[in-house]
Amino acid sequence: MELEKVSTSRLGPKNNFLVAEGEMINALDPDNMPIWIAKLWPTELSGPAVIAGVNNDDCGVMRWNHRLLVITTDYINSKPIVLELGIGDYRCLGRLVVATNLADLCGSGAEPRALLTAITMPKDSKTEDFKSLMKGIKLESKKWGLPVIGGDTKLGESLTILGVAIGSAMSKKNLFLKNQAKPADLLWLSGNLGSCSAAVLGLVEGGFPKKWKEWAIKSLTVPNIPLKKSKEVSQVGIGRGGIDISDGLGNDLSKMCEASGTGVILDVSRIPVAKQVIQLAQVKGLPPWALAFSSGGEFQFIVTTRKKDFERMSKLGFHFIGEMTKNNKMVIRLKDGKTVPLPKAGHRDARNLSFYQEIVLLSEEVASVE
Repeated sequence: MELEKVSTSRLGPKNNFLVAEGEMINALDPDNMPIWIAKLWPTELSGPAVIAGVNNDDCGVMRWNHRLLVITTDYINSKPIVLELGIGDYRCLGRLVVATNLADLCGSGAEPRALLTAITMPKDSKTEDFKSLMKGIKLESKKWGLPVIGGDTKLGESLTILGVAIGSAMSKKNLFLKNQAKPADLLWLSGNLGSCSAAVLGLVEGGFPKKWKEWAIKSLTVPNIPLKKSKEVSQVGIGRGGIDISDGLGNDLSKMCEASGTGVILDVSRIPVAKQVIQLAQVKGLPPWALAFSSGGEFQFIVTTRKKDFERMSKLGFHFIGEMTKNNKMVIRLKDGKTVPLPKAGHRDARNLSFYQEIVLLSEEVASVE
């Protein structure tokens, strides 16, 4: 197997690493495990009640009486960006764990029903720290009408925050799962991307006015979940494939294509970004769309529909960004019409980089294709 040495020396001498076909050598990369895990519990052998099992979607889906039960679980990252940048506290983390789990349901079309949390607090934690965390969970769950119905709390060596979100749907027609995209489907995006990447770069490197900094901090600490759009697509039953954007557009779009057995032509000029992202990109000498590929964090989702639903999706406020294809070729179309392979880069814990370091690395790598 051919090995490639990837140097990130300007980010620090300890950040050089070897990769083989995109994978870390001799190190666990959790992002590579779902395909292997799915072989242990194949959906087709799980019984007729299981609609979507391991790696069929970010959520598990089962028949439950006359409805479908949709369940997902997600952690807050082991190195939360809001703590890394010193712009958030325990209350903020509470809000983010709710949003992270709600985004999975949102990206599948499920109606949120309830939330459970499992928390490990460092052994030297203060009672007020835990209360602050729970108040953040209450604030965000109340905002979306999502009751917290249980959980568990322990003391341990480090902070771990986990959520389990429970949702439901009337039928499979009301869901858009990542393995359900079809060739010739249109690809839609629920809202702006690139804000998380731009905010991190701008806050770390500085040089931006006060209002821009306020926007950046709000982008990273106040979740903005497109739940209304998810419900609207679900209710009319026009969604086909879908997934929330948690690790970067290329990373999550490629997951949907691989699960569905399709390719895609993504028009990067159609990716919506905020004006603040454009401002940051101009300073950095990057195309604004590149910042949509280097991380997630905006809690948006993609969904595919038939061509006949173009007008309806447009009226719902979705952004048309591409088309699914019948082959497995995944490409992006640049402004000059040239097509190049879809950048599959995105956040990976196994890189062991700070969010800032990773975003610098990935945004420049993605921009180099232009």
